[in-house]
Amino acid sequence: MVGMPPRLLAATALLGLLPWAGSARADETVPLRLVVSTAASARGDSISDAAIALVMRHAGRPYTLNHEPVARALASFQGGQYDADMLRMPQFDRMVPGAVRVDPHLLSTTIQAFSRSASVAPTSWAALAGLRVAHVRGIKVMEMGLAGHPAVDVTSSAPACLGMVAMARVDVCLLNAERDYGPPPRAEGVTLHRSVLARVNLHIWVAPGPQAQAIAQTLSAALRRSVASGELARIAGGNRQP
Repeated sequence: MVGMPPRLLAATALLGLLPWAGSARADETVPLRLVVSTAASARGDSISDAAIALVMRHAGRPYTLNHEPVARALASFQGGQYDADMLRMPQFDRMVPGAVRVDPHLLSTTIQAFSRSASVAPTSWAALAGLRVAHVRGIKVMEMGLAGHPAVDVTSSAPACLGMVAMARVDVCLLNAERDYGPPPRAEGVTLHRSVLARVNLHIWVAPGPQAQAIAQTLSAALRRSVASGELARIAGGNRQP
């Protein structure tokens, strides 16, 4: 290609005849297309947006950010609509083979168990043995944690899940939420009790492709700078485990 006239060089690239043609995401002036799952509360959305903005500022990359429900965000990511999904569990590549995980993690979430009695306060997945469990549809970390559990009800919303506990149709309702978030302490007139079942780190995942490793390295370095500066801790507060 040495000595090729600029007009011919540009035309050749447009036709896809150069090795780097079509790799638009390798151009650092092109915005990265990011998606994040809608949080359990407006506060959660605010925290994730601020954390993402911080990392992208350190990365020096322009970006677009869309919020989508958990299942829709997964389908969109699998369909190639986004370059990175910003908050997913550590095993997300089981659902999107070839996706590249960015370390360290960006934020953390808490899996909380709600019951009618303080004596029913599971603090691990194993402690759910023998209990009837409900959770909200589409939360993959719960689906994986409950795989093989014999008594699981799937609901469409947090209020519906809590209502099942209040009416004694299940023993516990599992909800994921940022720290300090909690549904009202009463549902259907019944006082509910809460325990922390698990804490889960949430990572940025880069879509499979020829530029995935390069993008992941850029974001990893930006994340490390965000952590080292103390800025991420100030934004996340209790919503990020060390």
